[in-house]
Amino acid sequence: MLYVGIDVAKYKHDFAVIDSEGEVFIRHLKINNNREGFTRLQMTFENLRASTHQEIQVALEDTGHYAFNLLKFLRTNGYPTFSYNPYLIKEFAKTNSLRKTKTDKKDAMTIARKLREDIDKKLFEADTNMIELKYATRNVSRLKKDCVKQKTNYVRLLDILFPELAPALGTKSAVHNRYIYEILKCFPSATKLGKAHITKLTNLISTYSRGKYGKEKARELKRLAADSIGQDSPMLEFELLQTIDLIAHLTTLKETADKEVEKLMQTVDSPITTIPGIGTKLGAVILAEIRSIDNFKSPAQLLAFSGSEPSISTSGENQTESGKMVKRGSSQLRWALHESARLCSIWSPSMRDYYDKKRAEGKHYNIVLSHVTKKLVRIIFQLLKSGTPYQEDKMIINGFL
Repeated sequence: MLYVGIDVAKYKHDFAVIDSEGEVFIRHLKINNNREGFTRLQMTFENLRASTHQEIQVALEDTGHYAFNLLKFLRTNGYPTFSYNPYLIKEFAKTNSLRKTKTDKKDAMTIARKLREDIDKKLFEADTNMIELKYATRNVSRLKKDCVKQKTNYVRLLDILFPELAPALGTKSAVHNRYIYEILKCFPSATKLGKAHITKLTNLISTYSRGKYGKEKARELKRLAADSIGQDSPMLEFELLQTIDLIAHLTTLKETADKEVEKLMQTVDSPITTIPGIGTKLGAVILAEIRSIDNFKSPAQLLAFSGSEPSISTSGENQTESGKMVKRGSSQLRWALHESARLCSIWSPSMRDYYDKKRAEGKHYNIVLSHVTKKLVRIIFQLLKSGTPYQEDKMIINGFL
């Protein structure tokens, strides 16, 4: 068997080839990240296969989108291809050398040697549906971040143009109510709102609050605006109007993207959404980041991959658990598991009892949630391995709850 390690980059890829005995066939070769480079790579592989009469396995680091096209090309052309978490490659390199050196050439050889030494290479295969789900969930995440960024800017502009508005509405989220957006689209400053016709303002508020507020709210806002210390700035008003439009646009895009995730989840048909507190959105993120439960031999490995395990310090006979998460691994998975644990401790009776027990012991909220997360990971691992839906009584009997 020939083992190929590829170090992936944006514009080019470096690769090395060794055999089962560790003999080096290609110490270093570089290809461009284009059709010509991919064709050259394929020809090199075919020549090696013809001259050695050995099959080829390929591995590369899972370093984000730079590897996606190469990964698809190799699998489409029938080469068994596996991806590694970069942290695994880093740790493997430490065990093979004390020297701190990092080059693309050395990285490619390290990946090839890691592939050669692994026994169960199935662990690093990826499913097409899971890759698509990862694209979809990451897109939703980016849209959500963009929307939050615009909402933050919107609040900043209100602090300058109409600083009294947010406190008067009672809650921080109230400034994002639909009727407030519509008012500001017509009257984008305190001065203009103070001069608004009471009938027009009342109609706006009544229509977009669905009758919840009316003339009394209109008078209140007019009085507030008339006494405002807010600035008059045509440019800030212009930016406020653009920001409101951006928020509406990004919200629509996110809703559409969420529907695409729901379609993919129907195709995947996973039992993860049968767990109390885990809906389609959270379930999709967890599945997309895990990709295949066969990547993990135990719940502990899955917990470590998410970076949700507490850091441990050992010295002599002393061993301490700091309680701080190592935060090494998939941040998306870590967030989704944390949020799922929070919701699960609300909607699952057994998990709620466990949560209350830990809180009664005097443990901090975050520590308790880490315990709930650990238990939840065991449940997720079991369900995905067995393919069976969640049943609380069976989980209790089998010791998962």
